[in-house]
Amino acid sequence: MESIRRASMAGAKDETQPLMRPMSQTHVGSLCFMAMLAGLAIIWCVVDQWNISVANALFTLGDLRMASIDTDLAQEGLMVFHTSKPFPGFNYPLSLAFIQFAFMGLLFLAIYWVIFKGDDDTSVRTASSVVLHDKRWPALIVTHVFSVFWLQALMMPAHVFSLGLFAASRAVEVPVSALLRAPICGAQLGRRTAQTTLLAFAAAATLYFAYAQIASCLCVWSGHGVTLVGAAFWIVYFLVLLVPATNTVLQEGVMKGAQMHPLLMLALMNLFACVLFIPVLWIAHMTGFEDVSEGFAMTVRFREVYMLVAWLCLQMASISAVTVGVILMVDSFWAVALRALRVVYWWLQQVWWFYAGAAMAGQDISMSLACPHASQWTFVMLCGFALALAAINTDRKAEDGRSSKADLGSEARTKPALV
Repeated sequence: MESIRRASMAGAKDETQPLMRPMSQTHVGSLCFMAMLAGLAIIWCVVDQWNISVANALFTLGDLRMASIDTDLAQEGLMVFHTSKPFPGFNYPLSLAFIQFAFMGLLFLAIYWVIFKGDDDTSVRTASSVVLHDKRWPALIVTHVFSVFWLQALMMPAHVFSLGLFAASRAVEVPVSALLRAPICGAQLGRRTAQTTLLAFAAAATLYFAYAQIASCLCVWSGHGVTLVGAAFWIVYFLVLLVPATNTVLQEGVMKGAQMHPLLMLALMNLFACVLFIPVLWIAHMTGFEDVSEGFAMTVRFREVYMLVAWLCLQMASISAVTVGVILMVDSFWAVALRALRVVYWWLQQVWWFYAGAAMAGQDISMSLACPHASQWTFVMLCGFALALAAINTDRKAEDGRSSKADLGSEARTKPALV
C-alpha cells in the first residue's frame, strides 16, 4: 500500500509539471540570434528584389507607350487611338551612381550626427586615423565604386554560356571571400574553414543552378550597353562578381579590425566615392559617352524619374545597412554567402502565387502534377538549402572549438606552475 501511495503522489507531482521544460539561457540566446540573422537576410532579399525591379523600370522607361483617344473623331462616333512615348529613354548609369553615392553619404552622416550630436570624439578620431593611415581604406573606396556602379548596365555577353558555368561563377564569390578574410581581417584558415567554405560554395552553386533550371533561362545576362566577347567580357564579368565580395570583406576589416564606427564608415565611404566619381563623370561627359547634364535634367524634369531614382537610392542605403548588420552579427563570409538565398526567396514567391492562384480559381492541384520540371528542381533547391545548413553547423563547430581552446589557454595561464 505504501508503494502505491508513493506512486500516486509521484504521478500527481508529474502532472503539475509543465509539458515543456524551460529552455536554458544559452539556447534562448542562440534562437534570438538566429531569428535576428534570418530577419536581416529576408530583408536583404526583399529589398534586393525591389531594387532590381525599380532599376529595370528606370532603364526601360523609354519603352513605355501611352494610348490616347482622338477626341475629334470620338465626337463623330469613331474610336481612334494614338500611341505616344511620354518619357525619353534613361541611359545615364554614371549619373545615377553619383546620385546614389551622394545620397547615401549624406544620409548616413546625418543619422550619425542625430544619434551622437558630435559628442563621440573617439569614433571621429578612429575614423580619421583609418582614413589617413589604414591601407585598406583606398581599396574600400575603389571596390565600393565598382560595387554600386552599374557595370551590369554597360555590358552584355555576345553569346549564351551554359547554366552550370553560370551557377559556378555566381558562387565563386563565396570561396573568394573566405580567402580574402585571411590577409584583410586576420582570419585563420584551417580544415574546418575549408569544410565550411566548400559546403557553402556547393550550396550556392546548387541554388543558382536549380533556380536557373526552374526559370528556364536562355540568357543569363542582360545589359544596356556594348556587347563584350572574349577576355574583355570575362574580366568585366568577374569584376562584377568579385569586387562586391571584396568590398564586403574590407568593410569587416575596417569595422572589426580598425574599430571604425559603422555609420561613419558608410558615410565616409560613400562621400569619398562621390568625390572620386567626379572626374569619371567629367571624362564621360567630355568624350560623349554619357550626357551627364541631360541625365540630371531628366531626373529633375520628370517626377516619375525622380521618384524611381529616390527609391533606388533609399533601397541601396537599406542594402548597405543590412549588409553591415550581418557583418557585425557574424562576419563578411556569411554576409556574402547568404546572398545566394535570394533565389530561394524568388522561388518561394512564385510557389506562393501558384497555390494562391489555384485557390482563387477553386482548384486543388499539386505543383508536381502541373509543373513536374519545376517540382523536380525545387527538390534540388531544397538539397542546396540543406547544404547551407550543414555549412552553418560546420562553422559553428569550428567556432565552438576555437572558444574551448581559448578557455583552456586562459586556464593554463592562470594555473600556478608546478615546481
